[in-house]
Amino acid sequence: MTDLTGKAAVVTGASRGIGQAVAIRLGRLGARVVVNYAQGAAGAAATVAAIEDAGSQAIAVQADVSKPDEIEALLDTARSRFGQLDIVVANAGLDEGLGPVLDVTEAEYDRMFNVNAKGAFFTLQKAGGMVDSGGSIVYIGSSSTLRPTAGFGLYTSSKLPASFLVGVLAQEIGERGVTVNAVVPTATDGAGYFTESKADDPLRQLVQNASPLGSRMGTVDDVADAVEFFTGELSRWISGQQLLVSGGALS
Repeated sequence: MTDLTGKAAVVTGASRGIGQAVAIRLGRLGARVVVNYAQGAAGAAATVAAIEDAGSQAIAVQADVSKPDEIEALLDTARSRFGQLDIVVANAGLDEGLGPVLDVTEAEYDRMFNVNAKGAFFTLQKAGGMVDSGGSIVYIGSSSTLRPTAGFGLYTSSKLPASFLVGVLAQEIGERGVTVNAVVPTATDGAGYFTESKADDPLRQLVQNASPLGSRMGTVDDVADAVEFFTGELSRWISGQQLLVSGGALS
């Protein structure tokens, strides 16, 4: 089992879904966690409570990742509160905006790219400069970036820039022993649209049938498993990689 005792972590977008599962997992492994949220203070409080119930420490910090100054202040909080910064998980993002490219408005574009592209870029940038030597940076991407799919133009194009940046940043800061990797989940039960979708939802059925491993969707814990790997000692010689978490589905 991975032991993160003594480590300090920041997880963006940790009030629900994948971010919440990842933050709780890191806390259960012994890390002290800064739980970031933009909205959803109640969800962030629940994340903190779950980490504390597991015997670790956590605090909730509101910050808008589309504002670089707030990202920097968020990361500073880990060092000021816990004395170090070992792990940063760039998870915050929007998964709305599905529809034809021809229908996308400028306002929709700006909203999506401000969070998914700009927010992720500067989270990775600030983390790269502030994380302690030997630390880990993990970006939560999307399997939609692996192939063009009608209706996903806006969302997917907003997720692509940070996916590419992972490899570049791994090259630029690797000399400090910092690993930079991406976890790339497919549509995940308990996250985004699939937080509330019903069992007979046709899209849910489509995703379930895509995996050769069995008729189920991936879960937020499946994604947390991959993050656990990238933040533990078993992955110290792995950097600049994209790990698809899809149950064997191609995307």
